[in-house]
Amino acid sequence: MSTSANAASRGSAADRMVARIFVAALILVGLAPFATLAAARASYVYFFGPPLDFALPHNGQVVAHIDVLGRVPPDIARIRVSEVATGVTVWDVKPTTARSECWNGCLNLTLRVGANPASFAAGHQEFHASVPRDPSFSLRPGTAYLFEVWDSKGRVEHDRFTL
Repeated sequence: MSTSANAASRGSAADRMVARIFVAALILVGLAPFATLAAARASYVYFFGPPLDFALPHNGQVVAHIDVLGRVPPDIARIRVSEVATGVTVWDVKPTTARSECWNGCLNLTLRVGANPASFAAGHQEFHASVPRDPSFSLRPGTAYLFEVWDSKGRVEHDRFTL
């Protein structure tokens, strides 16, 4: 009787081990799509558009972080701010050189309520405004704006903000 009890317990222990391996495999297969999406989002600059991250607006200003990749220079071909409600372009700039020459902090744009410079420099790269033709543009408190940034391949990233 003890021989058959040992055989039964060995069989059930083996069955439990197979069941554990099967459950672990199911968990890994179930998590694979989420891991793939997380990896894709981490490298979104290569698939969707230029890197863009917005700080939360506070004290009448917001910071757009365009060079969130650190040592890889962002490839910025155009930046535009428009009013969400009307679609009117408030600010539209393009670089004067083809490729970014800066990285690690030089493409963090602070936009404020009131007057903002229409043209700016990011490192050695100059950006000149086609809209407005004036040296500055103005943002109003409580107005929703759309911030868009393109790379040289035509890919775009965007975010909304309200000051």
